[in-house]
Amino acid sequence: MSYKDDFTNAQGWSAVDVSTRLNTTSGKTFLSFLRSQGVDTLIRYYASSVRPKTLTTAEARFLSKEGFAILPVYQDSSRKIEHFSTQQGKDNANSAMDFAKLIGQPKGKGSTILFAVDADYVGHEIDGPILDYFQAVKNQIGDAFTIGAYGSGAVLSKLLAEGLISVPWISMSRLFTGTEAFFYSGRWAMRQVPPDLTHELSGIGYDRNVIKVPRQTLGAFVVDEQGKGALAWDEELDATLGGNPQAPINEPVQAGERFVTTEGVRLREAPNSTILRDLTLGEKVADLGPSTEAGWRKVRIGMEEGVVFGKYLRAPQRPEVEALLRAALNEWLRFDKGQADERTSPYFTYVREMWAAIGEPYDGRSRYPNGEEVPWSAAFISWVVRKAGPAYANFRFAASHSAFVNNAIKARVTERLDKPFWGYRINEQKPELGDIIQRNRSSGSFTYSYAENHASYISHSDIVVEVTPDVVRVLGGNVSDTVSLGGDLQEYRLDAEGYIEAGQRVIALLKNRAGLTR
Repeated sequence: MSYKDDFTNAQGWSAVDVSTRLNTTSGKTFLSFLRSQGVDTLIRYYASSVRPKTLTTAEARFLSKEGFAILPVYQDSSRKIEHFSTQQGKDNANSAMDFAKLIGQPKGKGSTILFAVDADYVGHEIDGPILDYFQAVKNQIGDAFTIGAYGSGAVLSKLLAEGLISVPWISMSRLFTGTEAFFYSGRWAMRQVPPDLTHELSGIGYDRNVIKVPRQTLGAFVVDEQGKGALAWDEELDATLGGNPQAPINEPVQAGERFVTTEGVRLREAPNSTILRDLTLGEKVADLGPSTEAGWRKVRIGMEEGVVFGKYLRAPQRPEVEALLRAALNEWLRFDKGQADERTSPYFTYVREMWAAIGEPYDGRSRYPNGEEVPWSAAFISWVVRKAGPAYANFRFAASHSAFVNNAIKARVTERLDKPFWGYRINEQKPELGDIIQRNRSSGSFTYSYAENHASYISHSDIVVEVTPDVVRVLGGNVSDTVSLGGDLQEYRLDAEGYIEAGQRVIALLKNRAGLTR
């Protein structure tokens, strides 16, 4: 391959730089696209004053809550050599630190601020004003932040050699001085991939970036709702923010970690005292042991510590079940806990993603020729199961609940150990977290026996996300035109032994077997 081919190869891109604020309706649409591409890092701007392109405190908190890490680049003007000097470096370093304080970027923890050198400079310019500039930046910032630079290979190579930067970011301008040699040297941390792109649905322009170094050394950060910052991939601290709509689906569970079992649970300073914030069903906490009063547990969530009543915490299930629960709850959070409408932007595009995954052209606004809305509840189940990972690869992904239920029942009959779900009558097995419950819709009266022998009829199904001694609560899509939890027909009574009570129009219970070997 040629240098051009190598340099423009965007394989593995996982970060974007954007000069547009993203806590907007179009921004949400764009972020949905980024998630689908595996992007986890957003590069946003600091400057000497607030401008349309600069990051805001509200945006930083929003992006963090949406599950993205933030990497800031400082840029006022950097396209003329007159923009670089010792005094300018000192001034810009101070402005950058002021901006970092405003945003909540963690200080003294190894988080990074990049400084732009956005033009092609020759040797004497690099060795003179640009070197003076970065020496002043380093002197001013000290150990408060890790320093990085954006620019040509010649600039980055010199700054690395002088020990003035730790995070070199190659500009997309491949013909800049020294860039080819620096690119092939492998000494870069990030590289910007040409060309500039625009996301069609949102209209937002962006550049793709490939990250080569381990995430822990990049220095990206997140900010919680109280404005406290933490490194995004801190090995000693779980920096996942509470209520994160896109929490990692296959994140390993550590010893002592628990999950919130229901909505309405609150993190408090002490038992029955000041409320710190509401917790979300499925939110992960670190159990620190008993509190001062019986029944209460001390917990840590990211950087926050408080107490929770222990009844509302549960031990982890097997990893495959937790992955399915996380995938389902992420969608519920993405639909604003059921407050979003399938027909509005960006939510109709989320439904489009679900349909596209099973090869159908619909979105949240689609109707059949007769004017009836196209139901997407089965597409939702298929989407969530697919997102839960390779343990579910042999699921019967389909646009009809009856198709995957029939497949699960037959899998049980034929003892298909490779199938992630087996279908049962409600008096044969008890529902547990991660199972699927299928029920009749409208005036339907289909039975388990019918489901065993037919794969095309109208029904509905949801995923079990909460189990109590008396009821199970389920989560599904296309319920009241959104992703809903515990709404009408989403709570099933249990008998004294824990089985689903008869008379609730349930057709079948699909038991989650993902990860089991027998």
